[in-house]
Amino acid sequence: TFTLSLPLTLAVLDGMVVTVGDHTLVVPISVIVETLQPKAADIRPLGPGGTVLAVRGGHAPLIDIGGVLGWRGAAAEGPPGGVTLLVESELGGLAALRVDAIQGQRQVVIKSLEQNYRQVEGVAAATILGDGRVALILDVDGLIATRRRAGSAPRPQPLAQAS
Repeated sequence: TFTLSLPLTLAVLDGMVVTVGDHTLVVPISVIVETLQPKAADIRPLGPGGTVLAVRGGHAPLIDIGGVLGWRGAAAEGPPGGVTLLVESELGGLAALRVDAIQGQRQVVIKSLEQNYRQVEGVAAATILGDGRVALILDVDGLIATRRRAGSAPRPQPLAQAS
């Protein structure tokens, strides 16, 4: 005989597992409209620190996830490497999230950061992947709001030092 203990509540999320630098992240599938690789002509500067992506007859703010989370410097000018995820925000409208690569789609178990660590802007929770790695689950609305507040701030605060 053996005993199997299951948690009373288990929150599962369908997510797109992506890579940004050396980090593995999960973007909820429910907010992703499409994935694309934009051409240089589709990316346009907006103000001193912003960039927009021309898509579907309009413009969506282009957000470099590594830059917002403080894992790399300001977003490079020109076409982004990797992949762009076009997402729909509850705050209204589309936004484009720049990531380095897509690893695949998975169902993940949500682990609260606030209970185990503290609230981190742009991060909703965390999960443990099948290979034992920890991946942060992005809060897309929080990332967009953080980017809007930052405006033309020269450098974001690294995630490890976020308050």
